[in-house]
Amino acid sequence: MSRTTFSVASPVIVTTVTIIACVVGLMVSNIAWQQISDSILQPARTRQETPPPTVSDAPSIPMQPPKHEVDCAKVSCLALTFDDGPNPVTTPQIVDILERQHVRATFFLIGSRIHGQEALLRKMYYGGNEIGNHSWSHPDLTTLSSADIAQQAALTQEAVVAAGVPAPTLFRPPYGAVNPAVRSSIPMTLALWNVDPLDWKVKDANELRARMISEAKPGGVLDMHDIYHVTADALEPAIIELKQQYQLVTYSELFNIQPGQRGEYYGR
Repeated sequence: MSRTTFSVASPVIVTTVTIIACVVGLMVSNIAWQQISDSILQPARTRQETPPPTVSDAPSIPMQPPKHEVDCAKVSCLALTFDDGPNPVTTPQIVDILERQHVRATFFLIGSRIHGQEALLRKMYYGGNEIGNHSWSHPDLTTLSSADIAQQAALTQEAVVAAGVPAPTLFRPPYGAVNPAVRSSIPMTLALWNVDPLDWKVKDANELRARMISEAKPGGVLDMHDIYHVTADALEPAIIELKQQYQLVTYSELFNIQPGQRGEYYGR
């Protein structure tokens, strides 16, 4: 019968090998960490030597550009207004068009659609546009109790403020539906309209542009929706034509409405 012989290393040798392995490991990790540290810290040192980058989002304290002084009692003004947003696709297109054409408008927002679009709201407001309240979920308010009407407005106010924009002072009732309960439950200016080019119905951008031009009138409030592609497609050519006849203003500018002012407004 054969025997297998096992050789056991001396404890001293095992200990020595272990120590050498640890030392080598520490040296390698130290070199690697130094390389990582340099790669992380170097850009930071570079950034400190240059001015901070421009931040695209709005600062925490809202501050709009100075408003243009327009006396709509003496000149032909037209207010562009948009309902039912924000929409993550079409609303940015419309905001960019307004910026490109140096025009401001009023956006009446549905509160339940604000989540995830906070940066867009700040861009809208910081571009000089006016933000209004269009209820939380777009119900016919005349079918609700006074408590529910007030809640529809209050929830949207909270969502707008949470996005970093001042609380709206204008409220547009869904469908333009108003009754005594709505008037008494909404402590804001009720912002209605008197020009409706039916952008929710028209499918062709050229037809919509033509309707916007033909139906516009001095002191008019043009009611559109920033959730439709046709509206975004028709807007810029329409603005170019409208600017030849009208001062394009926000809703509050058209009526010279002050914050907290009550009443219902349709057109000047």
